[in-house]
Amino acid sequence: MIDTVKFDIPLKLTEAQIEQVPWTEIKKTMRRKMVRCELFNTQDDTQPRIVYSYKEDDLNRAWLKVELSVPRFLHGSNVYELKQAEVEPTLRKLRRYVAKMLLIPLSQVPHFEEWEVEKLHICKNFNVGPHLQDYLKMLSTIQKPGGYKTVPYRAAESNRLESVVYQRKSKKNKSIYKFYDKRAEVEQKANYPGKNQHQKDAEGILRFEIELTYEEMRKQSPKRLAKDLLNPKFAVKVLQEGLDSLGVTKPIKQSSLNQMIETINSQRLNVRKKNMLIAFLYELHMNGKSYCKQKYCHTTYYENYNQLKEILGMSEIHFSDVDLPPLKVHKDSFKNKKSRFSSEHAGKTTK
Repeated sequence: MIDTVKFDIPLKLTEAQIEQVPWTEIKKTMRRKMVRCELFNTQDDTQPRIVYSYKEDDLNRAWLKVELSVPRFLHGSNVYELKQAEVEPTLRKLRRYVAKMLLIPLSQVPHFEEWEVEKLHICKNFNVGPHLQDYLKMLSTIQKPGGYKTVPYRAAESNRLESVVYQRKSKKNKSIYKFYDKRAEVEQKANYPGKNQHQKDAEGILRFEIELTYEEMRKQSPKRLAKDLLNPKFAVKVLQEGLDSLGVTKPIKQSSLNQMIETINSQRLNVRKKNMLIAFLYELHMNGKSYCKQKYCHTTYYENYNQLKEILGMSEIHFSDVDLPPLKVHKDSFKNKKSRFSSEHAGKTTK
């Protein structure tokens, strides 16, 4: 449900309290007379990053930021999803952690109902088993509406896909959508206690993650309050809308290029029309949608693309040899505390 969160906590420290904390790093800016104090264990990414900034000549102009991967903080790894029943206990644990690290009484740390959210990553695990690469290949061919660019990332010196990111050149006021191989991400980390188990648990897991903007958070909570945003219903809504925008919530029927050509040739069309559609299909397969949209005029592109969809019986044209079940997020996805992974697919994957 939730991975990375950055909280803005309305906490003010006295000069004596600031001086007693064993900060990892302190930076000062002479021009603005700002002091940035950071407390973070570089050897342990399960621990939150605490940043306290204040004006040298006005200690009341100060703010506390706490950033963490919530599942890592709770479970030691973000392989596992945060469940509804774990949200409040985690926030209570984090409040105690802040008090302990800043060497102040717990009563001085505002209750988490007052915390604002500055950064929020909402995520979902899909257990797709051996078809993880099929999904990533399919996702790498999708163009997300709204000016997003599809960027696939492969393993070093390999054609194996590790992630697919949908992003805009300008990130202002736009979400970032990402799908990735969870096991591959775990493998890239340095050795740590429990890594072997986390690798095993991440096998076959396709992670879908959305980084929300301020505006998207404000639609749910005008003040971006943690109590409103760390909410399972909101998470499900955001995830499902994201999947809808990519067209993957319906059965994903796919075909190899040769099968597609055979289907076109079996139609009652004149030879010229068949050749034109096959040529268009080759361009689409070799160079992708963006290239074809530039090469063909708007009307021709959509006439060809829509006719191919109708002939091939596909909602979107994807090149593969398997039919993939849809990716959906059930409304009760994050209620079962015992369940680590989602296998929410309508039916079994078939070759």
